[in-house]
Amino acid sequence: MPTGFHRNLHIAVCDDEPQMAEQNEAALSRILDGHGLQRSRDYEIDVFHVPVLLVQRLEQDRSVYDILMLDIQLADTNGIELAHFLRDHDVQAEIIYVTDYPGFALDSFPTYPLEYLLKPVDEERLAAAMDRYLLMHRPPERLFLQTGSRGIPLEDILYLEIAGRKTAVYTVEEQELISRTLSSLEDSLLTQGFCHSHFSYLVNLAHVKRVTRTAILLDNGDEIPVSRRYYQQFMDRYIEHLK
Repeated sequence: MPTGFHRNLHIAVCDDEPQMAEQNEAALSRILDGHGLQRSRDYEIDVFHVPVLLVQRLEQDRSVYDILMLDIQLADTNGIELAHFLRDHDVQAEIIYVTDYPGFALDSFPTYPLEYLLKPVDEERLAAAMDRYLLMHRPPERLFLQTGSRGIPLEDILYLEIAGRKTAVYTVEEQELISRTLSSLEDSLLTQGFCHSHFSYLVNLAHVKRVTRTAILLDNGDEIPVSRRYYQQFMDRYIEHLK
């Protein structure tokens, strides 16, 4: 299972067979506990034996659950019909279906399930589904510009500017002068979302708000010049970044 998942994970198990619900709850706990996550601290699992109670909870907060583990054959409804209802009401939680019958698989596709499992649930397949979820939602690794004394997170850098034989680094909070030339930094930064707008400037595309023929407006209100030499190259990179 991927590591680095720090956000509290909230899962709902809905099955009108109490024994099956408890088995699936226990399987989820074993999978998550076995990879270093701790219940109450890193994850929660709620169990529902009556679908209407799950719907009522989601009506209170559509985003309360990250994953829904739904039995398809419920006493008073069909799990897929329930999922369609939830999707129509903008519930974006990932869905893992559990069923006795493989024939429902095609019907489940329009609800974009994370997994479709037959009873009794194969714990290895459930673990693989959880791996995929955690991999998709793992926070991105933070990258830093090493200055010698400390590292500046790349996401905080607005732009860099030539300052003689040094480089001025402008962040969302401050300006710092570092004893490295811009040319010595650009090879690594050009592959991390930065682009020249001018020979003397390297701009973080994530902070660009608007581009004209002569200037770039950043999201903090600063304006950076754009030279004719770099305009088209900058626009190509910026459009690719927006995509």
